[in-house]
Amino acid sequence: MIIPKSTSVNTPTMTRCILSVAVASSLLLVGCGDDNDFNERITDNSDISVESISEFNRATIDGAFSANDPSIPDAKCDIKIEKVSYKTEGAAGEDTTATAALMLPSGDNADCQGDRPILLYAHGTTTDKDYDFAQVGNPQNPAVGEATLIAANFAAQGYIVVAPNYAGYDESDLDYHPYLVAEQQSTDMIDALESARDIIDDEQDNNNANYTGIEDSDKLFISGYSQGGHVAMATARALEQDGETVTAIAPLSGPYALAAFGDAIFSGNVNIGATRFAPLLATGLEKKYKDIYRNTTDIFSSQYANTKLPSLLTFDELVDAGKLPEFALFEAKPTGNTVLDALPRSPLPFASIGFSDTNYLIKTDFRAAFVTDALANPDSLIAMTGALPAANPQNNLRKALKDNDLRGYIPKMPTLLCGGNQDPTVFYDLNTGSMSAILQQASAAPSANLNITVLDVDATNDDDRDQNTVTSIGSAMSNAWMSTDTIDNIQSRFAASLTAVQNRAIANARAAGVTDPILLAQAAGQATLANYHGALASTACTQATREFFEQNFNQTANQEDNDRVIQTPLRMS
Repeated sequence: MIIPKSTSVNTPTMTRCILSVAVASSLLLVGCGDDNDFNERITDNSDISVESISEFNRATIDGAFSANDPSIPDAKCDIKIEKVSYKTEGAAGEDTTATAALMLPSGDNADCQGDRPILLYAHGTTTDKDYDFAQVGNPQNPAVGEATLIAANFAAQGYIVVAPNYAGYDESDLDYHPYLVAEQQSTDMIDALESARDIIDDEQDNNNANYTGIEDSDKLFISGYSQGGHVAMATARALEQDGETVTAIAPLSGPYALAAFGDAIFSGNVNIGATRFAPLLATGLEKKYKDIYRNTTDIFSSQYANTKLPSLLTFDELVDAGKLPEFALFEAKPTGNTVLDALPRSPLPFASIGFSDTNYLIKTDFRAAFVTDALANPDSLIAMTGALPAANPQNNLRKALKDNDLRGYIPKMPTLLCGGNQDPTVFYDLNTGSMSAILQQASAAPSANLNITVLDVDATNDDDRDQNTVTSIGSAMSNAWMSTDTIDNIQSRFAASLTAVQNRAIANARAAGVTDPILLAQAAGQATLANYHGALASTACTQATREFFEQNFNQTANQEDNDRVIQTPLRMS
């Protein structure tokens, strides 16, 4: 069982090599701002508290945060960073706590005062227990890159940003993370949002100067990247089911087709980063469903079975300590299992590093049981008979993946789906592509009234693909940005950034004495794989999200207070 051609990841010729570099890239490692304040304040609600962390002026944001990223506009606002502690639930419904960053715009600019929209943001996957989105500008915290990127793109542009760290991270008392458990993660996000809104009200009542100049406009935008793309979409679904109004959403590079993605990986199409994701996913799903495995030794090889994630050790430290394999998810052929050994070779050039003769993460008999069921009860996307999950999976892990698969959700609010088609970590065509196909079909219904844009930021291999890099669904073609050069600009910046990464890798290899053209191409390919998901696509899709939301941004303003021209709104449903 392989990824069919229509859903496979295309990779440039230069990436057809064995990846020998770790998948690690920070977006904006900067360290500027005031000393941490850490004066915790208990609000009128005993379940929540807030503390001041740092603040940054416009000059710092433009100089330190945005100097090397031309896609970030000049800051309109100063920002103040607070950290919220709140109550939520774990995957098993147990009471727990979590924290979130609350970023507040401030300043004399009209865009920084009065009615302000809220961006509810879901971050990407991390194995670092101390990941704290409130540590904007702090290079000592693993969240600094993503947190600083969002602060510069949104808080400094006038959004109130609420960014949960998720249960299991930072100061949370949960000893695991409910990774991609859609019900729990959406509940966590909504709990953080409601807690932040309560804090804003309480602090205004207490005449806190950080809060008195702004108001919640009730315009809510939701976005997130990678894991956060899945979480953002699940959160929008939950709010919509509860009858809550969401202004617009932008899920980015998310594993929406979780069941098909799992089938593809277990069949041999191992993605980059798999040994980070698998322990988080297995543990979270076991806590929710209680039937994935009896003991961790049922699923993980003995040398890795006791490794707990998230961890205070970095991923590299876990690898160095022998607690996780760097890349090898499965046992290499021959495994001795006839079902696995009969599987065809993956067409993905990097998939081979996901296998090892000895030090691999997932036990072979566990994988064989999964694949046997996938062959007997195939996902229609993998089988190329449709785009939806398997009708009747029997394997418990496959059942759990289906339960958290988002392919049945049809967003009714304006939506941007964004990613890059050569992503080696979250396969674009399998996830974003399948959602696009389902949504296009749904838009044919007379009552659909959809407004959905699907953007592939990577047009560098456009001649080799038969898919459009921009797809408008429903009324999306009438959106304001469709009549501008914004999308071309996003794709051009991505292409330039990709070329820069490759050229830098080649220059470094030459400086080390490498002259063989094949080895130089391999260096460029390795750099592409290491940076594509975590740095290149994320930065481009963040820019796209800001531009997409900006079409509707000025509707949040009070015209009498701000005296601004209202832009053409998005069509709402």
